Amino acid sequence: MSHDMEAVGAAALGGLTSGEHHPVTKGEPCRNCGAPVAERYCSRCGQLASNFHRPFFSLVASSLADTFALDSRLWRSVPMLLFRPGRMTRNYLDGQRARYVPPFRLFLLASVLFFLTVFGLGDRLGWYQDWQLNPGSALSLSEEDSAKLIETIDAQLADETLDPDTRAVLEKTLSNLESGSKSPILDESTGQVDRDALDEMIELTTNDDASPEEVATIRGAGNRLARVLENQDRFGARLREWAPRFSLMFMPLLALMLTVMYAWHRRIYVYDHVITALHFQTFIYSLLTLLLLAAAFLHTGAGWLFGIGTLWGIWYLHRQLRVTYGTGLFMAAFRTSILLILGITVLFVLALGLVILSFLLT
Repeated sequence: MSHDMEAVGAAALGGLTSGEHHPVTKGEPCRNCGAPVAERYCSRCGQLASNFHRPFFSLVASSLADTFALDSRLWRSVPMLLFRPGRMTRNYLDGQRARYVPPFRLFLLASVLFFLTVFGLGDRLGWYQDWQLNPGSALSLSEEDSAKLIETIDAQLADETLDPDTRAVLEKTLSNLESGSKSPILDESTGQVDRDALDEMIELTTNDDASPEEVATIRGAGNRLARVLENQDRFGARLREWAPRFSLMFMPLLALMLTVMYAWHRRIYVYDHVITALHFQTFIYSLLTLLLLAAAFLHTGAGWLFGIGTLWGIWYLHRQLRVTYGTGLFMAAFRTSILLILGITVLFVLALGLVILSFLLT
């Protein structure tokens, strides 16, 4: 995931600049159209003749130098995006595009900065030290289930034809249950799961009318859960790897929601909704980055920052609908409410999908 973020960040930062601080090799073919490049830019397609496939910090240094020196679009776009909801979107849709950073490029830059803040700063400040799955709660039994399991194991052990290996597993599980352990298959000192005991417990607790395929499916899910609990670092790495990709899915879904909300407006096109969704999610990334930085450097609680961010986001969406689409006060409030409900639902589904995919890939 870090390599993907570096590549995206480099491309986004490079696209914000006019290119004067990026080294070029004159006379080589343009990487875009193949025409010879006499100076810094291709005379056929206009692309900067610089190779961005080089160390990340070199790219950042060149891009920042170029941005601070020449390109005023970033400083015109960011304040308007944050504090004048919908105005940049409306101007861009009206054809005033040269003065602003292209929406998708600004969106990529904001997303990279957000995830670098979440993961990079979070690791340095120890935000995730206590974020671990609790194996005891994941594999624990209630007192009633524990008593039933003890009875079942006693009945199994009474069978004199039981093979020695199965008897040993059952006796170990019974000993753990009788000692008061709520998770008879978990070694609480090492965090390791006893796979034989897990399979035996699945066999004992599965309904008698379950088919062999269902039992095999349950056993496979139990073994995968045990692997996740034993490899929580790997599970966390998968979450980090896929979180940015899942977050990117929200933008087209938001554009689709806006398309449905304004489906009967003939003068509003899907392109308008895509630009609006890009600008809104860029704002969300920027807002969350600012709040995370405030929480980190001000050493303050997250409660009031979360409240400020929530109120700001709701007001921003309402105002953006009014300015971008010319929606009235009441209808903007109504559509904002619907979008919030749908948006929270979509975020929940995406988060659930992220956890399931990370679970399967661990």
